[in-house]
Amino acid sequence: MQLTQYFQQACAIIALAAGLAAPAFAERGPSTPEERARVVALAEAANRDPIGVMNSADGRWFMKWSDEIPDYSFGPDRGALWMETGAAKGDLRRVLRFHHTLSTAAYQVQHQMFDPMKDPAQMEAKTMAGIDGLLRAYESLKDKRPENRSEVLDNALMLRDQGKLATLYKSLPQPPRN
Repeated sequence: MQLTQYFQQACAIIALAAGLAAPAFAERGPSTPEERARVVALAEAANRDPIGVMNSADGRWFMKWSDEIPDYSFGPDRGALWMETGAAKGDLRRVLRFHHTLSTAAYQVQHQMFDPMKDPAQMEAKTMAGIDGLLRAYESLKDKRPENRSEVLDNALMLRDQGKLATLYKSLPQPPRN
């Protein structure tokens, strides 16, 4: 009789633990209008203070949110690959990579681009928005600390200011396809 009671208690404990753990493993629902508005506002704030936003609770929220939401895909693009292949180094690259992700996400939610990888025109527009965003962040960082200079990014700024950002985009390597 005691063995049966132990078995029942063990089953009850396992059921309780599984019930408590289930919400942690449940897939979340689609993004909300409030979350999408928060992303757009965060991207605008990051144009002025990229490091502050990246290191803030809002920045951490964004990274978690962008990984979890099922309705948008913020996959890699030419701009992200460009950051990884030497456009910037060290901490500057880390900040600009964050800002690129944030800028592309803001652009995608503003234009309801759920999966731009399915449409080359959307992919180009998303990538250009990300590059433009990271260049705005770069300008802000460079103004505050001139030692943050990057010749590659200075050349990209020059192209952007001449209205030739599309030329830069076309020169970037394609990310590998999965």
